[in-house]
Amino acid sequence: MPSLRAAVIYSLSVFAQRRPILHRVLDWEDEFFALVTAFLDRQSLANSSATFADTLYGLRRAPYAPSEPSRSLTPREQNATLMFLVGVPYVKAKLEALYNRHRRPTEGLLGLTLRRPLVPQSSTATQQNADQREAGGGSSRWQHRLAQARALGLAAFMRLYPWLHMVQEGLSFSYQLAYLLQASPYFSPTLHILRQHVERASGQQLALADRAKRQQRRQEITGVRSSGNFIVRLVQEGVLRAGYALSDHTRNALILAIFGFKLLEWWYTSAEDKLATEKKLAPPPPPPPPMPAPDGVPLPSDPSLCPLCRQARTNAAMTTVSGYAFCYPCLFNFISQEGCCPVTRIPATIDSVRRLYQST
Repeated sequence: MPSLRAAVIYSLSVFAQRRPILHRVLDWEDEFFALVTAFLDRQSLANSSATFADTLYGLRRAPYAPSEPSRSLTPREQNATLMFLVGVPYVKAKLEALYNRHRRPTEGLLGLTLRRPLVPQSSTATQQNADQREAGGGSSRWQHRLAQARALGLAAFMRLYPWLHMVQEGLSFSYQLAYLLQASPYFSPTLHILRQHVERASGQQLALADRAKRQQRRQEITGVRSSGNFIVRLVQEGVLRAGYALSDHTRNALILAIFGFKLLEWWYTSAEDKLATEKKLAPPPPPPPPMPAPDGVPLPSDPSLCPLCRQARTNAAMTTVSGYAFCYPCLFNFISQEGCCPVTRIPATIDSVRRLYQST
């Protein structure tokens, strides 16, 4: 569902550039996506006892009863499942937004940015304002007390929410780990509360679900045709058939929308990278190496020889202050005694010696 949410919000953002009225929908994106999720999951649960995400992988939900044959969810179980699937993520998103809105960055140890709620100052300011207003009169004293209670409640929430979030994430991880180790039939706390498990839908189960769906629709259309006058029957039947078509094709349309969103994301990302590559400046040339000092060790005519021992370099090494290469023992002994580069006489230490694993 995160990909679906990103696709929906991105599409609304693009359309809102030409239709400013859609900005109002973006202001209520949590509520809008909750309605979309409720519609999709409601249709999927009613048709195949599975959520919209489960149908993409050929899965279905069934009550967990090892001693009984698998069966579809009852309407009551479908409503309970829908409440958890839509209500819990919505409440979690609202609590997270509330926490992010009332926290502030503070400098911590080693310059790290920590997040701490803005609680003491707000509660103190509320208390001071309440004292001042109570001193001036008692007409709005209950309003000040209400504001103080809200500040205290916000303070408690800001302190408890990180711990609650940690417990929730830890509980979800524990269930997933237990499910992978086959220690539990539930891979999430929600399934455990609902006493449901997810299973692979067989071809026979899918055929039975499709047959039951068609039979229910046939009964609904028959009931509409047998009531009211001709125009009312025609309108009601048209509305039912339009709803059936929307329900049948929404899944495929949303899958295509997700793929289209990913394609557009890749296309524009590639175009931006290409433009950035074309505008990228060439790297500047490296600085010239330090010149040899008059009293330094002269460089040999053959660059493969060590300037100190005048033999082929073994265990090549260099000093970072100059970049000239030597034998590692020669360079180590020279810097230990002289404290400088042999060629340029620039001050150096043992820490500036680096091994070279490929000599050129």
